[in-house]
Amino acid sequence: MGKVLAGITISVDGFITGPGDGPGCGLGVGGERLHYWVFGGPWRYDSPGRGEPAGEDKAWLEETMGANGAVPGARTRIEPNFDPDMVRQLKSATEHDMTVGGADLAGQAIKAGLVDELQLFLAPIVVGGGKRALPNGVRSDLELLDTQPFASGAVYLRYRPTSA
Repeated sequence: MGKVLAGITISVDGFITGPGDGPGCGLGVGGERLHYWVFGGPWRYDSPGRGEPAGEDKAWLEETMGANGAVPGARTRIEPNFDPDMVRQLKSATEHDMTVGGADLAGQAIKAGLVDELQLFLAPIVVGGGKRALPNGVRSDLELLDTQPFASGAVYLRYRPTSA
């Protein structure tokens, strides 16, 4: 049976966007800074391509994301609504791990007791508001499984939920 992995990039103050996120403002005011660590510095949605992580950071990200199957393609499934029973069926029918991304989806999966590992990428910024990393009412004790600091100051934290 595969595992359900939930991955989220968050600010130190617990947000996945800056204030005012939405159409025309993507990650909100200043929210793009959440991803400087992976893009190697400042970027905007209208910026030309600038590259990607380099050196040890790139190798680690590729190894970790590849092992998790976090690559868009034939194995990617997008559903209009979260259905815990369907996820349970998929999980029991495969030996491969499944990744759920985004705060809302991860929160629903944690609430439903489906998440086997929570993978947080803690970005070294405080955005001061925006969309919370997990919705209100999501509760779980966590066991720390792994950490990985990046030269940019970001830190990868991998947890196993132990209770709700």
